Amino acid sequence: MPRNPEAIETVRRRLLRWLDEDEYDFEALRDALDLGVRDLERHLRHVEKTLRGRGSKLRVTAPHCRDCGFGFPGRTAKHLHPPGRCPRCRGERIDPPRFRATAR
Repeated sequence: MPRNPEAIETVRRRLLRWLDEDEYDFEALRDALDLGVRDLERHLRHVEKTLRGRGSKLRVTAPHCRDCGFGFPGRTAKHLHPPGRCPRCRGERIDPPRFRATAR
């Protein structure tokens, strides 16, 4: 039996627990879970369905450009990962999206 309870906890359960406790950005979750972009996005989509099933919601704060302030409206409906560059100023300093589990 592992002594560390996180050793047997699945990625999605860990995500649910973390998002219930605090808000995290995409890159922090990637680093903490050691996942690729597409894998984390797949897990987050599943967590979103799980939260909906228990009457909660995954709140997503959209990414925005640090150079010009462009806010990427509607992007999170299709993509949860941050974009590579800003369509307005072509800058690459993009704050990643942030996630938190909230009650409806």
